[in-house]
Amino acid sequence: MDLSAARHALHTAADYHPGDADRLRALADRLPPHRINDDGALAEWAWPGLEDTYDHRHLSHLYGVWPLDEINPYDTPDLAAAAYRALELRGAENDSAHGHLHHALIAARLRDGERVAHALGQVLKGDFFHASLMSAHYPNRRTYNADAAHTLPAVLIEMLVQSTPDRLVLLPALPDRYPSGQLLGVRTRFGAALDLIWTPQQATAVLRPTRSHRVELRTSSGTEPLDLVAGEDHVLRLEAW
Repeated sequence: MDLSAARHALHTAADYHPGDADRLRALADRLPPHRINDDGALAEWAWPGLEDTYDHRHLSHLYGVWPLDEINPYDTPDLAAAAYRALELRGAENDSAHGHLHHALIAARLRDGERVAHALGQVLKGDFFHASLMSAHYPNRRTYNADAAHTLPAVLIEMLVQSTPDRLVLLPALPDRYPSGQLLGVRTRFGAALDLIWTPQQATAVLRPTRSHRVELRTSSGTEPLDLVAGEDHVLRLEAW
């Protein structure tokens, strides 16, 4: 996690400080690369000899998958496969809400809808919520804690819509058990509001961009460029998703 965060911070600083950009990027390039362990998984520790602790609620070594976009199935498929292997091997330890939902967020970025649904189910069926809708850290409302209450909306958004400043992914990790629904008013990272409605037959997305921009649209049908014009609604209809 430290290495991913440092790389991200240095590249972001380079973008905002052109005069120091070469120095900052050179420093980022000196950081060690991600390490793949003997199990084919993205290693928890970059330092050789330190072993992974698989049965643990934290997944901080997958920070490059979520919340960053450093590792994803489109640009870094080999690292994404290693990250997915790490997710497969990860246990739940003490069934903390944030452990299950962090697992769900990463599974959504790696396009595994059924793994998202399983992690959601562990929380929704585990008696984590008080009558006030505030959540607990552990099942059976043990240890008052806001993790689940604050994370559930993000999980639902990530399984339906993912975006970067130059990419839009629609329905990347929708579980089969949710055949229809709607998500209204979500904001993308390229400056557009989005409404999404889906049924077993069709999905419709309406984009309301605030700036003109070309993004890469990814759906189950493939990839195509999408030209957005500020102030003009753009309607997308997906027959097979």
